[in-house]
Amino acid sequence: MAAERPDKKSVKQQAIELDPPVELVFRGPFTEVVTSSLKLKNPTKNTILYKVKTTAPKQYCVRPNSGILNAGEEAPVSVMLQPIDLTVPDSERSKHKFMVQTMFAPPDFTPDQLDHAWKSAAKDVLMDSKLKCVFDETPTIPASTVPVSVDGKDNDAAVANGGKAALEESLASTQSPPATPSEQAEDTESQPAKNTTSQPSQVLAGATPAKAVPVKDTESQPA
Repeated sequence: MAAERPDKKSVKQQAIELDPPVELVFRGPFTEVVTSSLKLKNPTKNTILYKVKTTAPKQYCVRPNSGILNAGEEAPVSVMLQPIDLTVPDSERSKHKFMVQTMFAPPDFTPDQLDHAWKSAAKDVLMDSKLKCVFDETPTIPASTVPVSVDGKDNDAAVANGGKAALEESLASTQSPPATPSEQAEDTESQPAKNTTSQPSQVLAGATPAKAVPVKDTESQPA
């Protein structure tokens, strides 16, 4: 006799609220630890136990990975993706998934009984929610920054909220204004004149300098 399939209506619906509800988005670069945040909320009037599981436990660190949600409480969960080996194909990363498993606390439950409560729980009291992982490798640029272009060339620095005008004003103050015609004339007049005095000729090598010949004063001799 074939076993009866469980009625889908008998599967317990998730009692807590998840934010985000279906996807955990991780934004690169993935050469360092990347964190995605998950928020769990208990909208019921009962205490709920939860724990977070993943298909790739070596690739992720979850804090906290289990806990207790009292009536109306919320709990933040940080999911930290470890640096990714870039040689691993994307098809492998697409298999990464998370599951948030919950159940209502048994009667007379105390926090020190958390591990025992999970080990002794029947399958029909468990509630599951699955989330898939999305990897966004698009580089992000802060919305408060704008690129600045000076003289047709892009400035590497991004200037925030009006910083462009301040930068242009600063550049304008550091540039010297063009000289007027009168200033150009003054500049040329103040330049020292070039020395045009001819230098004495060099004596040719091997030439004997001419001797001075005394000239007789004929006017001073008596007739």
